[in-house]
Amino acid sequence: MIGSDVKFIGGDADLDFYRVGLNYHFNQINGWQPYLAFGAGYVDLEAAGVINDETEHTLDVGFGFKRMLNDKWMLRGDYKLINGEDIHGFDDALSVGIAYSFGKRASAPATAARTTSSTMMDSDNDGVPDSSDACRNTPAGTQVDSRGCEIDSDRDGVVDSRDNCLDKTANLAVDSNGCPIMELTQRRQELLVNFDYNRSEVKPQYDNEIEDFAEFMEVYGNTNVVIEGHTDSRGSDAYNQALSERRANAVRDELVNVNGIAAERVSTVGYGESRPVSSNDTDAGRAQNRRIEAVISVEVEEQRRR
Repeated sequence: MIGSDVKFIGGDADLDFYRVGLNYHFNQINGWQPYLAFGAGYVDLEAAGVINDETEHTLDVGFGFKRMLNDKWMLRGDYKLINGEDIHGFDDALSVGIAYSFGKRASAPATAARTTSSTMMDSDNDGVPDSSDACRNTPAGTQVDSRGCEIDSDRDGVVDSRDNCLDKTANLAVDSNGCPIMELTQRRQELLVNFDYNRSEVKPQYDNEIEDFAEFMEVYGNTNVVIEGHTDSRGSDAYNQALSERRANAVRDELVNVNGIAAERVSTVGYGESRPVSSNDTDAGRAQNRRIEAVISVEVEEQRRR
């Protein structure tokens, strides 16, 4: 409310002005707080010699600035355009003043501001606020997940920024640089083919075993093999020696001519009846002794699994 005693033509006059206003504040600019002002008012004029009081409703709009000089004193100024019921057009008003704040400033807004600031703070600049960041010290520029932790694309336990081998699978054991740990492993392939009595032809039932043996040799191309031929005890030593050699050569031909293994990688030897694996006193034992044997063992470096 503004009350004023002013000189009037016919004597003294009392002027009362009531106003309700609303200010809309913008962000501070170098310590100054700009705002827009909107208001509505009521004017009551009582003048000597005038029978009826003069009253009028007003609307105003304007802009202004505030600046806190310290925690108590504030400098403010504004400019308003005022329009009343009986005013044709606008009147204007310019005001400048100093304000003083009594009592203690409310602490709740400051607490809320600090809470908001803490909620929005992102100390490691990874795009995840500290309040939701489970890994607050991620290096600048690294990709993080929704928890604020560095991404481990291949899921090997080493984050991408320290992983020198990003294309490895998660089921491999890795070192501190994310690269697989290598270890030496023995690989072994065996071949056993049995023959009918006094025969050296390879029976069709062994085709798959011979093919698997050839595939192993293709995978490990630096390997060679010796095919060892054997017989049972029936027949002379000389005959059995020649028969064991024919059996070994028959399997060699399967590897070379049918499965494409280079001839220089396959050699043969016959042992006749000198190395039985079972008794020659039974049909079953003699059937086991009529055989060829071949073994390849190779040491390879492989990636260790978890």
